[in-house]
Amino acid sequence: MGSPETTPTEDHDDLFDNDLFDEWTHASNPLLSDNDFDMIDRLSAALEQVTHQLNDRQRDLLQRSSEWTQKTRDRLRVQTSKLETRRTLIEQKLLKQYETINARMHKDEKTIHFIDKVSFVVGVGNACITPALAVRAPQWIPLFYTIQSIYLLTLRFVVYKYRRWHYFIFDLCYFVNVMTLLSVWLFPGSTWLFYATYSLTGGPVAWAIVTWRNSLVFHSLDKVTSVFIHIMPALVTFVIRWLPELHPSTDAGLLIRSQRFPALTLSPTMSFKDCMISSTVAYLIWQALYFVFIMVKRREKIEAGLRVTSYSWLLNDTASKKSLIQKAAYVCGPAHKAKMFMLLQLVYNLVTTIPTYFMFKYFWLHTLFLCAMFGASVWNGANYYIEVFSRRYLLEIEQALKKKQKEEDKQIPNGDKKKAV
Repeated sequence: MGSPETTPTEDHDDLFDNDLFDEWTHASNPLLSDNDFDMIDRLSAALEQVTHQLNDRQRDLLQRSSEWTQKTRDRLRVQTSKLETRRTLIEQKLLKQYETINARMHKDEKTIHFIDKVSFVVGVGNACITPALAVRAPQWIPLFYTIQSIYLLTLRFVVYKYRRWHYFIFDLCYFVNVMTLLSVWLFPGSTWLFYATYSLTGGPVAWAIVTWRNSLVFHSLDKVTSVFIHIMPALVTFVIRWLPELHPSTDAGLLIRSQRFPALTLSPTMSFKDCMISSTVAYLIWQALYFVFIMVKRREKIEAGLRVTSYSWLLNDTASKKSLIQKAAYVCGPAHKAKMFMLLQLVYNLVTTIPTYFMFKYFWLHTLFLCAMFGASVWNGANYYIEVFSRRYLLEIEQALKKKQKEEDKQIPNGDKKKAV
């Protein structure tokens, strides 16, 4: 246990390093002007963090100042002053961000509407073309998926990097998408890779549509992409597994699969042991890489709030009402929340992988599962349109009417107003 004299000097502001703070509060370049809500979230988190640190300093100063020397009290006052300065800077930045949003709301309206319309057309078109291909020309589904994944995943990385959300790109679902591409194009003869890819795409990745509440919102490219990365890899492995049954000619389907995807020709059946071991090994490889490169090497930026990951987002303990995942992760205390979350995620992976063994055996079960996952994304999208989008749309109409009324009032002379009254 440290002495009272050394307690204040042990705090080096690890969670709010000056360089990181400068990167945050002075990032007023044009690239950040479009990251309004992301910036507000990060600034709000920073403001809350600095306020909490400031309260701790003031509490220590009041409660324990009698135990410290004058030099220690002066040092604590300097630290408190720095925190107050930081809080002021963050408050100014937050206010400026709100003002920027207000000034740009109508400026970018036409561009936003155009992008929404393009996204809507692409989303609806994709929803129509994909099932048609799966029924009439299933052998083209892997190529169709590859073309879409190249531009959608590239675009997502650029956008997420732009918004400083790019650590989400290292989540399991993206890792499995890479596995799918490798299985289709570089290692089509690898039975082990196909088993692992099949089990993960039809297991934890597809089930993420339910757990992460992915919504098929056609006018939102971000939401369409989220549905794509979770359901399309499952559709690719479904097509490869059941190509003879899906193809108009069973013999032609068998021939195409044996030539293009020989993994199942070498081993047409998947045992329960193969299913669980291959998927778990692949999952553990991803988890080890994620732990080293994200949770360890990028820990400082994540704890400072400068980067967001699925872990930090799900385990955010600032919310007044904790979710079931948060409660389970905090069973062993905040110090072990990350380890507990990794254990929970491993259990989730194992549980959701088990049904893929039976889906590999039964065509009707596999088909029903994919339809259910797609139906869940449509249901979530319907909830979004009814509960969120409709209210936002009505609010915009009300604001437009109020603005129009104010402009009309300004055009009416004061004498006419009195007469009208």
